[in-house]
Amino acid sequence: MQWLMNRLAALSQRVRQPERFWPDPVRTIFLVTYPRSGTTWISCVAAELLFQISPKNLREIGSFVPDVHDLPEKSAVPSASQYLVKSHLPLNPVHGFPPYGDYRRVVYLIRDPRDVMLSYHRYVRSVSSYPGDLKAFAKDWVVGRIWPCSWQEHVNSWLAPQSRTAPLELTILRYEDFVADPIGQTGVLAKVLGLDVGPARIREIVADTSPNSMREREIKGKKEGHELDFIGPAKAQNWKQLQSSDDRDAIFILEEFARDAMQLGGYESSADVF
Repeated sequence: MQWLMNRLAALSQRVRQPERFWPDPVRTIFLVTYPRSGTTWISCVAAELLFQISPKNLREIGSFVPDVHDLPEKSAVPSASQYLVKSHLPLNPVHGFPPYGDYRRVVYLIRDPRDVMLSYHRYVRSVSSYPGDLKAFAKDWVVGRIWPCSWQEHVNSWLAPQSRTAPLELTILRYEDFVADPIGQTGVLAKVLGLDVGPARIREIVADTSPNSMREREIKGKKEGHELDFIGPAKAQNWKQLQSSDDRDAIFILEEFARDAMQLGGYESSADVF
């Protein structure tokens, strides 16, 4: 009898669980990025393109561009003919989400790994009390001890030539291009999403997703006691400002491991900088 009561209680609890949004490969374009590559910014741009809605804070963006790592309740996601769903996972059988064959259309957003490393190090030191300096982080990062994997493994899994078992429409966008030409790149993203958006509306979206506007969204949704500024400087080539020998060593360590993957993204060596 007790077993039956426990079973009924478990079933009742399951019934009360809210249904989660689940990516439909037919209607889904995946936005894949390595963490700290401009995901939130581009997601906000996409939300305005797809739904003509300006998210009030960073958390609300997840209702318009769901995150596979924290899928929202289905009722929170507006009904649409297609969705952009973001993911930080590399393309391999170990990490793959959703099942490998379900990736049909993917936008891969890439950012200079040296800037990614600086931003990610700042992030992990804040949210997980990572004890190491940038040089220690570089060593952990390039060998894959930082989630989800090393930067070069992530980039190679998506961009390196390979024999795929399923058709995949892949569009590559660069963070640095969005920084340099947000109007032009927002227009490119609109076309990838299959949307016909006029120049005036694109200018409105660019203004509404500027770094200052994104920081205002963060402030509105920030919980008390949470000190990390999630939105960074939104600039390119921050790594060139590094001064200490240990910080520069971190750049050299990264480049030693990620040189081939950097070439896939069009990023040159720091040899002429330091």
